[in-house]
Formats: sequence, C-alpha cells, structure tokens
Amino acid sequence: MTTVRTALVAAAAFAAACAARPPARPTGAATDAPAAVQALAEVTRHCRPLRTATAEIRLSGRVGTARVRARLLAGFAEPDSLRLEALAPFGAPALVLASNGVTTTLFFPREAQVLRDAPVSAVLDALTGLALDAGDLRRLIFGCVAGEAGRGYGYGRAWQAVESGDTRAFLEDGVLVAADYRGWQVDYAAHVSDMPRTVRVRRALPTGDIDLVAVLSSVETNVALDAAAFTVAVPAEAAPITLDDLRAASPFAAREP
Repeated sequence: MTTVRTALVAAAAFAAACAARPPARPTGAATDAPAAVQALAEVTRHCRPLRTATAEIRLSGRVGTARVRARLLAGFAEPDSLRLEALAPFGAPALVLASNGVTTTLFFPREAQVLRDAPVSAVLDALTGLALDAGDLRRLIFGCVAGEAGRGYGYGRAWQAVESGDTRAFLEDGVLVAADYRGWQVDYAAHVSDMPRTVRVRRALPTGDIDLVAVLSSVETNVALDAAAFTVAVPAEAAPITLDDLRAASPFAAREP
C-alpha cells in the first residue's frame, strides 16, 4: 500500500500551520428568548433549500499528531450525493471521492487503485478524521446545521442560542458564529451574505484531537449539477483496495490506538 500512502500524503501535504484560537462561547445564565429562533432562521435563509452546492476548499489543521493541508474541489447535492477531488500541484487529482447515495467510489488516478462501496463516513474518517456522511458534511460546511424549529435562549445583549434536537447553534450580534453539532464543535467566520466562508471543526477523541479549518471560495448554490458528477469513471485495470487498506495507509493512522 505504499502507493496509496504516497497519494494520501500528496493530497494532505502536511504543513506546520497551527489552527486559530477558538472563538468565545456564551457564558452565564441563559434566559428564554423565542426571538432567537427567528433570528437564526433569518441568517440561514440560504439553507431553505440548499439543493446543490459547489466550492473550492482549502483545508488545514491537525488530526491527532498529524498536521494537514489540502486543496479540494467539492460538490454536493441533496440528500446525500458528494464529490471531492484532492488537487495535486500538477496533473491529475491525487484522489477522487464520489457518491450518489447508492454507490460510493474512492479512486486514486495516479496509482490506478480504487475502493468501492465503503460508507462515505468511513472513507472521510480515514482521509480527514471527519466521520460524517455526505448530508451531514454539506450541512456543516454551509452553516445549515440547525433545524427549522427549536428553543431560543439569550445570554446578555450580544449572544443568542437555539437548541434543536442534538444541535445547539450560537449567534453573536445576529451572526451565526458557532454550533455544537452531533458531537462536533463548529465555528463559523468570514460570512458573505450570511453564509460562512471559514469553518472550523473540532472534536476531542481518545484516538487524538481533531482540529480542522476549511476556507471556502468560488461558492455556488442551487446550480444544476449533472448526476454523472457523483460517479467516477474507473479504468478496468484499476486495482481494488479495501477500507482496511485505506486505514492502514492513511497518514492519520498514528491517531489509531
């Protein structure tokens, strides 16, 4: 699996950059604030609906003891379609991950190796530490983690929060700046028309802390995407690999117990 490890290292391109200091969270006693629900609905209008989205993503940070930096082209379509290409400095992508919600393919073009039909969340966990399915990843990246109903809270004059199921979204001065989403701490910044362009994702795990920052550019939403974008044309001669192979070759394997 040396070739897979080489491709993953090329895709990750380890760097020594440190993640930014996390933003503050509200402190003190919370009071009921029904208006917070409407305030959150206003700043997440782009989520209703978010049928498709494309973006260039610059990813950096740390997974366990490994530092990571990658440049990705991403495409999403509801409910659970995904395409991620990890760009190399020259030539073909280092890897392509595509799922249409029925079949999932991870292809290494340069090594002509392919992983088929592993769960998206398991593949993303091996590649980045983010064990999320395609729908969760789309909602997290574009600030659409909160449901349409919830209970609002206030913390002084500046802070509001909305609790909905297993998600708690935080607004500071009317801007969505953070969320606790299914065990992940998410911080949002650099908003354009209320949609965040910088997303930080953190989680403390026994296998090693995850702290990743995604900077989005060239964002387009609700554009027509061909269904073929969520499949990969794999040459017949491509050698099959397994999810265990991928985990063993991952540069992030050092975080495994």
